[in-house]
Amino acid sequence: MKIAIGPCLFEWGKRAVRQFYQRMAFETEADILYIGEVVCSKRSHLHAEELAQLAEELLPSGKQIIFSTLGLVMNEGEQSALRQIAAEARRLGVWLEVNDMGGMGIAEGQPMVAGPHINTYNAETVAFLARVGVKRVVLPVELAHSAMRCIMTGTAAPEMEVFAYGRLPLTFSARCYTARAFHLPKSNCQYKCGDFPDGMEVRTQEDDSFLTVNGVQTMSARLYNLLADLPILRNMAVDVLRLSPQSQAMPEIVALWKQALDGRMDGQEALQRLRELNAHEAFCNGYFHGRPGLQWIDSAA
Repeated sequence: MKIAIGPCLFEWGKRAVRQFYQRMAFETEADILYIGEVVCSKRSHLHAEELAQLAEELLPSGKQIIFSTLGLVMNEGEQSALRQIAAEARRLGVWLEVNDMGGMGIAEGQPMVAGPHINTYNAETVAFLARVGVKRVVLPVELAHSAMRCIMTGTAAPEMEVFAYGRLPLTFSARCYTARAFHLPKSNCQYKCGDFPDGMEVRTQEDDSFLTVNGVQTMSARLYNLLADLPILRNMAVDVLRLSPQSQAMPEIVALWKQALDGRMDGQEALQRLRELNAHEAFCNGYFHGRPGLQWIDSAA
């Protein structure tokens, strides 16, 4: 299995995002880097030409570079930006991650990844996606491993990627929740999401951690973590594991996953070290086991 670093889902600013992917490219053993804005077009600090420039800087690392695109394309301006990114991907010969079905029509025929926001729930959908140029499918995050296995055994064409670590990207909305929390309209959000490098926590009236708000995106409060489930993922013959960026200790997190994958570290030891790196975070893997998403199911259960 290969390790992919997913697109940054948070508002870190242009410089920080560039620096992050430079580190991921040249200081980690990750195999694949997804770069580009998925959540909000207002946060697309790297326009098509700048995205291509960053890709050219990262390609000497030997890693596969893939351009990620918006999960919710809502107007002609966003469609135009997607067309420009698709054109740059063709020019450089890199793949394009499409997260909105409208993008399939724009990029049809060029190598694509169907992102986790495409509703790929059966083998027939995978077969259709393969016909329009999809080379890899990132399975939806809420699927249980039994459902993933059914999809994978029903087709032999594209590679299969599983979201394995990070805050779960659950939904998008036309409304910006972060701006609303500060009584601001979306048109004048003042980029408040930038104040929360790993999203803004939402707690219940009982003061329990519930969700994470990230601009127009709703995410899990807990970190989704399939490290303890590597034996199942190996048995399923998954091709790629996606680690979603977080603001702290990402190189160390990638190193732990790589060592566990290569057998250089026992899985339970790697999990314990991962807990130490995320001392203030709770893990979950419920969806993978067909249970409520916020639950943690022990690997021995």
